[in-house]
Amino acid sequence: MRLQNRWWVVAIFYLSSSINYLDRMILNAISPEFMREYHLSYEQFGWIHTPFYVAYMFASPLLGWFLDRVGLNWGTAIALTWWSVMGMMRGFAQGLPTMVAAHSLVAIGESAGIPSTAKAAQTYLKQEERAIGSSMSQIGLVIGVTAASFIANFCIAHWGWRSAFFVAGWIGFLWIPLWFWASRQAPKQIASAESSGIDTRQILRMPQTWGFIVANILSLGIFALWTTWSNHYFIKTFHMTTADANRIAPILQYVGLTGSFLGGWASMRLIRKGWQPMRARRRVYLFGALGMTVSALVPLAATPAWAILLIAISYGASSAASVNLYTMPLDAYGGSKAAFAVSLLTAGYGFLQLVISPMIGRVADQRGFGPVCVAVAFPPLLAYLILEATKLRAPQTIRS
Repeated sequence: MRLQNRWWVVAIFYLSSSINYLDRMILNAISPEFMREYHLSYEQFGWIHTPFYVAYMFASPLLGWFLDRVGLNWGTAIALTWWSVMGMMRGFAQGLPTMVAAHSLVAIGESAGIPSTAKAAQTYLKQEERAIGSSMSQIGLVIGVTAASFIANFCIAHWGWRSAFFVAGWIGFLWIPLWFWASRQAPKQIASAESSGIDTRQILRMPQTWGFIVANILSLGIFALWTTWSNHYFIKTFHMTTADANRIAPILQYVGLTGSFLGGWASMRLIRKGWQPMRARRRVYLFGALGMTVSALVPLAATPAWAILLIAISYGASSAASVNLYTMPLDAYGGSKAAFAVSLLTAGYGFLQLVISPMIGRVADQRGFGPVCVAVAFPPLLAYLILEATKLRAPQTIRS
């Protein structure tokens, strides 16, 4: 059997995103029980994420460079093995410092996740297809969050919250042989029409690169809030149980999945109509940024249903904008440095979480989640202005 359709190959590769998000989100899914055992406030829980995102921020460019040097197959397999093993080590932790240390080691491997999916899109998909291809990683987030919620609820009820780390951790080892089989059956790779001779120092010197990074930091507040804190929001605001709050988290991810595909489809349509790719992606990003302002209305929600609706709109808009922003470095710098270029954006996300997680926790302890919802609603509009200000003013060719 041969996988003649490129999309099947990409879909199989993007299952690695499911495992990445499962191992990451399992801590959030069991966190209410975890916090009760260790008597943690929201702010203290936010600080637990700080070492994780310090490691994530610094490891991202290194893992991006590693993927470009070693190659997509072996680079991803090594990173996935690392984060799966380290993820299971959290289940052995008997004290809070050991738990935090193990969770930080997970971040080193997981920082390869988004750069590897970007490199897969660059390898197998045409330029106009890459944003909608990147939206397939949102499927990974949906599967990962859904699986994390289910595994957490089951393990808490039957074996205790620590067992969830073991159940989640071993699943990664099933993907590695599946992908090596799929990559051998894959159709011939797409030859990149974009420039591919740029080196890492050139990328780091370009204002456009720093525009991407800063815009990503400003864009992902809504993503950071609802992927990490959604269950805590519903528990604190509407007094839900852990199990009930965990059942809501996947709903938001399905909406995010829809938004990401709409964002990818919209830019693909514009490119096929003759728009320059970067211009098309910035235009879709602008509409996403406008949609994210709905987050400011979430504090007005009087019922869980209204809160879910408003959060879903802003989260879907965030996903539509994000898939286009993460595709811009591929358009700008070509295939040979695809993983490194995108890893700079993931490092920016690590910096954002490093700063924002304790702040969200502190505000939630003192004033609830309402002020946070307002605070993350408007920076994406500033991000759009930064993308416009730092864009290349004329076509630039970088020769091999």
